[in-house]
Amino acid sequence: MVPCAVAVALLTTAALNAPQPSRRKVVAGAMAGLSADAMWQQAVAAAEIALEAAPSTAASILPPGTAEQLDAGRAVILNDWLSPAETAALCADQISCLENGHFKDFTSNIHRGDIKSMPSFLGNGKNGPWFDASVGDFAVRQSFMNRMAEVKAALSSQLTDRPTLATTKINGLTFDIQYLHYKPGALVSRHVDDRHVELKRPGGARLQKKPDATRRSITWLAYLNDDWDPKRDGGQLRLHERAQPSSHVGALDTHLQVGWLRATATEGEQPVFLDPFRGDAESENCMLFTRDANGKTRDLSRAPFANTALREFGGDAAASRLMVDSAADQSRFHLIDGPRRVVSQWLPPGEDGLGRGAAGEDGGERVRDIVPRGGTLVLFDSVSLPHEVLATNRLRYGLQGWFHEKLYY
Repeated sequence: MVPCAVAVALLTTAALNAPQPSRRKVVAGAMAGLSADAMWQQAVAAAEIALEAAPSTAASILPPGTAEQLDAGRAVILNDWLSPAETAALCADQISCLENGHFKDFTSNIHRGDIKSMPSFLGNGKNGPWFDASVGDFAVRQSFMNRMAEVKAALSSQLTDRPTLATTKINGLTFDIQYLHYKPGALVSRHVDDRHVELKRPGGARLQKKPDATRRSITWLAYLNDDWDPKRDGGQLRLHERAQPSSHVGALDTHLQVGWLRATATEGEQPVFLDPFRGDAESENCMLFTRDANGKTRDLSRAPFANTALREFGGDAAASRLMVDSAADQSRFHLIDGPRRVVSQWLPPGEDGLGRGAAGEDGGERVRDIVPRGGTLVLFDSVSLPHEVLATNRLRYGLQGWFHEKLYY
């Protein structure tokens, strides 16, 4: 793989020697006036049309079994998804844009250290530098965007119960995309990328929403560093997957997943969803229900409960009894990423990247570490899979984004 610094030099030399106007200027002129959303919608629409004309090409975009793994709550890791040339060109563009001041600080309560991003959108809703055709090598970024549009179109036709994943008729935010740059010492703590609105704000499901509101549905990451040594360089993506595969994770119809019924020796792992509109009372209107591998749904309590039980739950048996009737279900139930009162415990991952022994918030997780090697694409459900980024010991380059779908609750 061509090192990033060499790629920058090669691309710069090619631009200086080009007898025609630079590719960047040509692309900038063609894309002038188009919003980021319009560019993305055009790319997804073209990908949908191509897939409808030749459905068999879906296997060339994503390998067989991708949708099944995502539906089961597992991440999909595609090594060498980007070619060495594509990886080098994107890395060169990221470095150039970074050096020219197009990145901003990327901070939150789950980030530590120096992380910077070059986003597709700014806080005021306007296009960010990632979609600015006059910034860096926009043709390289546009080519990558087109590939991700193909991925989204393929997933929309394969995943279970995500009818608005690929629609181009949502006028709100249908995607995010950004360059991410980690400096040594930077890390991201355990988190999920989206949650049920009732976990964000009590009674939030009953608040009026914009007609075009969306949520994060599928998280993706692409890595750009070459010669990455996890023992020396750190920076792994740590996934907290379920030890046993589930089925139909993330969302069921209009309901988002909030938890699990942990697998036992005789029963499989089951996702738990929250319906916030079951009760007539002003406060007691939440109901948990689950869906088994055969598609059968079952309520976990006889009567609705108040949202406060969700807030209090975190290893608290009394709070879980407010939401779940059966003692057997109570012993299996756990929120995906609820309030934590003890530190997660795990044994170091083995050579295959999987944790050993009982792991995670409720003993039903396994730890899986993904090395951020250049060319790798990672996909997982945004709601059901907690993850973190371990401290990195060198400059780390890559891209991150989310495919959105319509927000119901």
